[in-house]
Amino acid sequence: MELRDSSLSRSPKLLVNSDQDIGGLEAAYGLPERQLADGLVDRYFNRAHPLYPFVHETTFRADYENVWINLSVSSIRPSWYALLNIIFALGCEFNYEIPVEKLTNTVSRFVANSRCIILSHIYKKGNLEFVQALLLLCHYLQGTLRLNECWNLVGLMIRTAFSIGLQLDPKDLPLPTVVREMRKRVWWGCFIIDQTVSMKFGRPPSIQASDAEAVPLPLAVDDQYINNQTTISRQPTGRPSITAFFVHTIKLSRVIESVLKSLYNNKRRFPQPTDSGMALSKTEESNILSNVILHDGHLQSWWRESPAHLSRESIITDGDIVQRQRNVLHIRYLQIRILIQRPLLLMVSWQPIEDGFYRAIAIAGAQTCMLAAQQTVRMICDLYHRGLLNSSWYNLYYMFTSIGVLLHVQTMDRSTLALLGNPQDQKPIECGMEFLKAAAKSNCLASRYTAMLSRILDKSSQSHRQGQQVWRNGPSSRQSSKDRQATGKSPTPGMPAPEGDLDINAEMELDAFVFDDLLFETGYAV
Repeated sequence: MELRDSSLSRSPKLLVNSDQDIGGLEAAYGLPERQLADGLVDRYFNRAHPLYPFVHETTFRADYENVWINLSVSSIRPSWYALLNIIFALGCEFNYEIPVEKLTNTVSRFVANSRCIILSHIYKKGNLEFVQALLLLCHYLQGTLRLNECWNLVGLMIRTAFSIGLQLDPKDLPLPTVVREMRKRVWWGCFIIDQTVSMKFGRPPSIQASDAEAVPLPLAVDDQYINNQTTISRQPTGRPSITAFFVHTIKLSRVIESVLKSLYNNKRRFPQPTDSGMALSKTEESNILSNVILHDGHLQSWWRESPAHLSRESIITDGDIVQRQRNVLHIRYLQIRILIQRPLLLMVSWQPIEDGFYRAIAIAGAQTCMLAAQQTVRMICDLYHRGLLNSSWYNLYYMFTSIGVLLHVQTMDRSTLALLGNPQDQKPIECGMEFLKAAAKSNCLASRYTAMLSRILDKSSQSHRQGQQVWRNGPSSRQSSKDRQATGKSPTPGMPAPEGDLDINAEMELDAFVFDDLLFETGYAV
């Protein structure tokens, strides 16, 4: 299918009256060609929606079909059209019919349309559709590392959510069944992304778990079984729920919140070997060990309580969607295990542990961290090109942090490596670097990750493991914006950021960056 440069500008436009179109953004209401639009919507609901079910598919598709039938209707809701555009944008990553040279501009237009419509109307009056559109837009911005804009729009999203009462239990409100259920999903979606972005910036979240829990968890019932004709929605017996994945993700967010509060607060910096007199005190040492054990127990409980069809031992084969959810859930489990055990990896690296019992726990934690990193790399290398994982954004980041853990192990001195059993397996690092290098051909974010990790590899080889952390400064070179494109024909396709959006150096000072801070923190310098 050929995508013309003028496919948006010459496409049909919805006629929106002047009272609605505050910003005079008539151009933002253009529709792409029908074939392209249908493909983007279908791919969004097949690939993104099962992981982030913030839109009721049945209702949305009915509105979508009506738009094509009634192109001149003047009562079209700007909020719905903002939602439509960000759905188009998120569907682009999985629409391999879009030529690679058109992908960046296509995504940019949809994102810009959605953003402009939102900002032209939301300050006057918010509604659920605006919050849904902002929630999906913030997921896109987070994935493409536009973190400052994401941070600010998350704040706008949460304020709007409060203004329409999403923090209230919808069962007490006179609302249709579909709206009640969507309000719960969207509220918990706001909580999760608020927590995630706050974690990356090292800033306090806007919604505390204790406040979020005033709203019940969404039902593990799929969209086709939720309608306004019934007051009680029920998943048919024997049919695995696609929405159960999201409900279980919410439960994981509670584990993450407690981990961040006790192990990753920004009140102190984890001491490094070069910090004289900054070794952990006995009290700090025991507190870290006890917290790690406690949180790992909570994580194991969450993992064991996974829905039967999402467990690794499940024999249910219910199509790519369930397989994809199962794999994504497993990788998230491994990543949170790395998050929990990383302090013990650094503790083993940086200071002697006198107590034999504590030392055994710390060594076991470091080995667990290393094993989880190896498993993550192997899973991504094996499953991503088969379309059995989520968006490339997250997998690139998971790969980066996992390889970072494995490279940190390489910088250890011989005596410390002996404590960990002298790990020799280089295949995960080699496989992971090949994955990133392949992705870097069409993805700017992957090229930056590759440059950072390659520099560590080079320094590590030169040092011959002299017992020092060998990498201090990040690369300063900037990637051309032309490399921000992705293609479905590549083994590692990715969602491009709009022109001028992706500037990692603007978010984090790589030239004054300490790699071990990246390991101990949650992904970004704070």
